[in-house]
Order: sequence, then C-alpha cells, then structure tokens
Amino acid sequence: MINYEEINRMMDKTSKIPYPKIPDLYPNSRYARMIQEDFAGKDGELTAITQYIYEHINFSDKEKLSLVLKRIAIEEMRHLDILGEIIKKLGGKAHYINSNEDQWTAKNVNYNIENLKEIMRYNILSEEKAIMGYRKAMRYTNNIQLRRVFERIIIDENMHKEIFKSILEGMN
Repeated sequence: MINYEEINRMMDKTSKIPYPKIPDLYPNSRYARMIQEDFAGKDGELTAITQYIYEHINFSDKEKLSLVLKRIAIEEMRHLDILGEIIKKLGGKAHYINSNEDQWTAKNVNYNIENLKEIMRYNILSEEKAIMGYRKAMRYTNNIQLRRVFERIIIDENMHKEIFKSILEGMN
C-alpha cells in the first residue's frame, strides 16, 4: 500500500531546505551551453515538468498519486527557473534548446503511461539522469556557491527518485 501521507511529509521536509543564492557569474558561453542540457535537453527540467504534468492529468482517477505528480512538477519548475537564471548570468539566453541548439520538443515526453509500474521505473531513471547532469555541471565549475545550488537541486531530485521507488514498491 502506498503511504501518500509519508510521501507528503518527505516533500514537506525537503521543501523547507532553502536554495542557496545564485552567485554572480562571469560570462562563459561554453558552460551556459552545458547547463542548457539540464534546462531544456531531452532529460532536462522542461521535459520533467511536462512529463509529470502529463501523468498528473492522466492519473486524475488516482487522486493522491495525481497530486504528488503535480507537486513534483512544481518543484521541477523551480529548478527550471534557477537554471534559466544561471544561464543568463553566464551570458547565455534561456531558450528552450539543448546544448546542441536543438529546440525542445514534446517528443521528449513519454506518452506510454498505460502501465503504472513501468512509468514509475521510467520516472526513477529520469531522476537518475537529472542527478547525473547536475553532478556533471558541478565537476565543470570551481564556483563553490554554484556547486551548492546544484547540490540543493540534487536533494530534490533524489527525493523524487525515492518517492517514485516508494510508489513502485507500494504497488507490489
């Protein structure tokens, strides 16, 4: 049985952790392009938002699950906003393009959601990819303040992954 009250407590706990201030940054178009992947790449925040909102809408008959998906999508929106600000501070433009300058597309969304277990596995994998993207971004900067911003986002992404695991385990 899925314990949605526990899931909401988990989310409440992490939502109280403040995000560090985004530091002033020197222009760096190469680094901005790399962040663009986390912003609007195939596995980026824009895709996560649209994926979870799509699931929220289509699982409306499972009210508690639907609300959790919506809440996660809102947290992903915050990440998108933060990344957009970082890209701008690096001298880039917060366009919905990936690091190769390909436009974001709705083809990035997984519309095959008939099997709830499979979609939870897909969501877990998506969160793992997001974490890898932020860890990569951390490796390519010496800015401690910026690393802390990415570390804070990783806290959310890890929590999302644990929520999806909990939902998956509760279905067995």
